[in-house]
Formats: sequence, C-alpha cells, structure tokens
Amino acid sequence: MADTSPAGSPPAAPASGLPPGAGQRAAGIHLTGLAVSATVTLVWLGLSWWHPAVTYHFGPPLAALAWPMTVRARVHGPTGRRTALTAAGYGLLAAMAGLGIAMAAHWLRGPTLIGWGSVPAEEVVLSVVAAAWGWRVAERRRRSWFLPAEPGR
Repeated sequence: MADTSPAGSPPAAPASGLPPGAGQRAAGIHLTGLAVSATVTLVWLGLSWWHPAVTYHFGPPLAALAWPMTVRARVHGPTGRRTALTAAGYGLLAAMAGLGIAMAAHWLRGPTLIGWGSVPAEEVVLSVVAAAWGWRVAERRRRSWFLPAEPGR
C-alpha cells in the first residue's frame, strides 16, 4: 500500500494510539520482569526442596515483588497504573505458581513466623501484601518516602 501522506509529513500513528515500538518496549519490560520473578521463584523452590524442614518465608513475597520492581527499574521512573497493576498481578501469579508446586511436593514442613497456623496461608498473605506494595511503588511518583519528588517530564 502506498503512503498517501503529504510529502514531508511523518507517517500516521498506528490505530492503537501508541507510538511506534511502544508495544515491543512494554513486552520487553514485562519479559524482564518475568525472568526476574521466575528466577526468584526457582531459587526459592530449590531451597525448599533442599531443606523442606526450613521455611524460607522470603521466597514468594520476593517473587511477587520482583516483577513490579523490575518494571519500575526498567522504565526509570513511575509507570502507568495499568502497567503497574499488570506487573503486580503477574508477579503474584508467579509466586502462587511456585507456592503451588512447593505445596504439591510437600516441601513446606517448617515453622510459621508466628508459631501457629499454616505455612501456605502465611505465604499467600505475605505475597499479596508484597504485590500490593510493589504495585504502589511501581506507579508512585516519588522515588522514596525520604527523597524529593522526581522532576517533571
């Protein structure tokens, strides 16, 4: 199909309204988040398999938090609400997949943090809290609570 735009004018934007290459960039950012979250999950599963009597409580929450934090780091600033929610949701999904594998293999025989209750229930609660925190941090306009706001773009 021939370009019908007047000479010298840029080609029209795609129908999606996104700039050219934005979809590929977003996919690359989320692919990096997937890699980091999957790596954390696999390391946690390896530790759980190696020492099933020791509960490594940090695994699923870190896996849930890894994806939104990686997206924020790759964007070099705050992300949009939709991107942050997608990253937090997929991070939580990766953490729950790892938790499901560990539960099916009976690798969660260690103690809980509070001394009673269920290790899987505790991990779910910690992972949901970590994903919510990751969502907030990924879309937050300031770098941290003690640093000044980032300059406007």
